[in-house]
Amino acid sequence: MQSFFDKRAPRLDTSLPSVRHVQELIRNRTSVQVTMVGGQELEGTIKWQDSEFLALRQDSSRPLVLINRDAIALVRAFL
Repeated sequence: MQSFFDKRAPRLDTSLPSVRHVQELIRNRTSVQVTMVGGQELEGTIKWQDSEFLALRQDSSRPLVLINRDAIALVRAFL
């Protein structure tokens, strides 16, 4: 019988430049625009990432939006 731990998603590969860049955006609380594959655009700050999702905070009065990484076409930082 498989245990719960055998079903976990792969760990986040922090050796990848894209993962390190998103971590920097999180650390610096940089505002970003996320463009989805279908063209929808969301703005906010990334709160965390894992191997499957990004959590985007659009404003403090709204809950986090979880975005599947496969649905993201572009992440643009507002500097």
